[in-house]
Amino acid sequence: MNMLPQGSPPLQAPVPPAERDEHTRSRLLRAAVQVFNKKGYSAASVREIVEIANVTKPALYYHFGSKEGVLAAILHEGLEEFRRTAVRAMEAPGTTRERLTRLCEDLYGLFSDNVPVIQVVHRAFHDPSGNAPDFDLIEVERVLGGALEQIVEAGVASGELRPVHPADVAMAVIGVIGSTASRQLHPNLEPVSRERLRRVLDLVFDGVFRERREQGDERP
Repeated sequence: MNMLPQGSPPLQAPVPPAERDEHTRSRLLRAAVQVFNKKGYSAASVREIVEIANVTKPALYYHFGSKEGVLAAILHEGLEEFRRTAVRAMEAPGTTRERLTRLCEDLYGLFSDNVPVIQVVHRAFHDPSGNAPDFDLIEVERVLGGALEQIVEAGVASGELRPVHPADVAMAVIGVIGSTASRQLHPNLEPVSRERLRRVLDLVFDGVFRERREQGDERP
């Protein structure tokens, strides 16, 4: 399938040697995030991206093939960074509680450092034009859910946790992470601080009903 939009220069168009490196590719990605975030994917143009990146149009086609290719790179590289964060948590030492908390805090930091990228993803998948990118966004939850369940399963096996369903714990923690991320995206909502994130996680891990803990309820 031809990935180039109508009127685009062919892939074999001359590309200055200085624009074939990773530095140019990174500049194009940063410029694309800026343009997509400001105008939305559908309204953004290749011309605007290359002007902000201060490179030629052929450089964009050389590195990404098309505007769609630029967005795909943003999405896939974001997913890989997300995956690396989850893997680090699964491999980290410490108690189950420490590992779960660390994963949530690492994701908090990842979101906080990349709010413009998260906004681009959010806008791309809610584009009223229906031009959502061909990307499995559910993979993000699969990666996170898998990491959380693995940590919980290890905690149950070691006796640190009572016999709980790992998928249920994962759902609860994903809810906290999702709510935290949403509040970082929307200017009318007060962002969640790292301290508040820890307090909410403590509520999830400890529970809030004194009676249940005192009665020693061990239901899974």
